[in-house]
Amino acid sequence: MAFNRPSLPDLIKRVDTDLVSRLPGAQAVLAQRLTRILATGEAGVAHGLYGYLQWQELQMFPETCDDELLHLHSVGVPRRQAGTASGPVIFTGTAGAVLDAGTLAQVDGLEYRTIQDATLVGGTATVEVEALAAGSAGSQAAGVQVTLVSPVLGVNATATVGAAGITGGADIETFDSWRDRIMRRRARIPRGGAEGDWVEWALQVPGVTRAWEDPMGMGPGTIVIRIMADDAEDGPMPSLQLLQEVFDYIAAQRNVTAHVYVIPPVPAPFVPQLRVTPDNSSTRSAVEQALQDLILRAGQPGGTLTISSIRTAIGTAAGVTDYELEWPTANVIHAHGHLPIWGGVEWQA
Repeated sequence: MAFNRPSLPDLIKRVDTDLVSRLPGAQAVLAQRLTRILATGEAGVAHGLYGYLQWQELQMFPETCDDELLHLHSVGVPRRQAGTASGPVIFTGTAGAVLDAGTLAQVDGLEYRTIQDATLVGGTATVEVEALAAGSAGSQAAGVQVTLVSPVLGVNATATVGAAGITGGADIETFDSWRDRIMRRRARIPRGGAEGDWVEWALQVPGVTRAWEDPMGMGPGTIVIRIMADDAEDGPMPSLQLLQEVFDYIAAQRNVTAHVYVIPPVPAPFVPQLRVTPDNSSTRSAVEQALQDLILRAGQPGGTLTISSIRTAIGTAAGVTDYELEWPTANVIHAHGHLPIWGGVEWQA
């Protein structure tokens, strides 16, 4: 039988009854009596202790503990730390000018440092830089202009981010995501390369938000891991840098000899065509959010988005009283390795 925490009024009544039962004479049960005051004070203390014990019980389990105490249940499932963005920057200036490692450049208040010495050849040099602060904000698209913090002799003050962009920045893992991984770990024990281990390893790399494993995906003796980086500033598809980081991390964890391939899924844009009632910006936004959540929750390479789940997402969005879905009209089936990604709604007149 479950324990029921007594309410404060119940505790006051219990203490008061106990005190009265121990006092002689008729005055002990008068309407205005000292026992009520004593009972209220003692019951308040007891009620607080009951609350503390109830809180302690919640902290014993990862699914109910406070975020700040989640680390007590995370043995073997470390929290993904923030990742530092890096990438090539093209500097120009006088041929033969030297750019030392550690030279600082900035863009929009974010600072980057060069991680190698470089000499301008033909008036240009492509230098690898990394953000000083970890996080997704450090990612920059190709072509972005960066400025030297301090002048360098023979080097122009403005440089350009290379074609590969500055990528790899990732924010620290949210508590909800960390809690989900801890619960997944409790549900199964890692076995050095068994089913499920590959996904768990991939999700431990900063920047990876979703992962799937495909045993024998490239033939016998192979394992294919597909990953996504939904929180990345430059889009959900993983960068080459992140793919390499996942491969290197898994190579250090596994104890089986399978050939490992870490690749991105083939994106399959999901672009529903519909109209809603009432047709306003608030309702449209709610529908788009509900469908995006469905894509993130139910989408998987080679999987199927059922028409019933799509209709449920639209029909239960806040503010929707009616809708007409022109596409899709049936289950959306994806080819092997193809993953649905959000492509926006085509709103019908």
